[in-house]
Amino acid sequence: MESTVSGTFWFFGAGMALLALAFVTAPFFRNQNTPVRTVLIIGILLPALAGGMYLYLGSPSVENAHPGSMSAAQSSRAASDAAAKKPVGSVSSMIDGLAERLEREPDDGKGWLLLAKSYKHLNRTSDAIAAYDKAVALGEFDAVLAELSGSPASADAQAAQIYGKVSLADNAQDIVEPTDTVFIFARATNGPPMPVAVLQRPASVLPFDFVLDDSQAMAESSKLSDFEQVVVTARISRSGNATEALQGLEARSGTVTVQDNEHLDLRIVPRD
Repeated sequence: MESTVSGTFWFFGAGMALLALAFVTAPFFRNQNTPVRTVLIIGILLPALAGGMYLYLGSPSVENAHPGSMSAAQSSRAASDAAAKKPVGSVSSMIDGLAERLEREPDDGKGWLLLAKSYKHLNRTSDAIAAYDKAVALGEFDAVLAELSGSPASADAQAAQIYGKVSLADNAQDIVEPTDTVFIFARATNGPPMPVAVLQRPASVLPFDFVLDDSQAMAESSKLSDFEQVVVTARISRSGNATEALQGLEARSGTVTVQDNEHLDLRIVPRD
């Protein structure tokens, strides 16, 4: 196939050279004064020039005649270049290396926390929970991982919980309607007037048990765990506004030390 293409190239090349030679030398033959030597020199130089260009550019080949073959070769080279640029390590191998190091250094809490986050990124949930439990045991916490594992987000948050029960006094039964709202909130004794934890329930579920913790904070900068002592209030509202007590219906605790985990009994009664 290659010899056929080369022969065809030579045939057309020779024909084009002869035509060009005839075109260039015709004026000299018409001019009787043109030396024969000049005509011969041109006749020799023109084919020589054509041959030199052929040798310089190279002969046509099967590869040139079939662009698909060149594309395949280029694709192969591109694949080789991409493979050469590929990072030696991978995320998984790096994480496995961290896990092996922590087996040798199990007291690295920050390392266990990093490993837990890495496992979570790879959707290895059970491994993430196991690593996070070890981080928590060493005093390292993370809110997102805590939600994933059910562990406390921090040591303070774990202790910052207030338990209690809300009930309605007998002389308030005829006042309260099922559609009224019960608000339970804690305010710091030495802090901002804004509650540090708020919970609301329909009056229809009275009596009920409650828990106040950091998840019910109105602002991230002012949480239950940020304060040592609070006062807890339970209030009935018909308007849905926590600042308006229905006919003074509310119950208020004394000063509560958050870390004591005291169980409160809030009984709502009408107040004058």
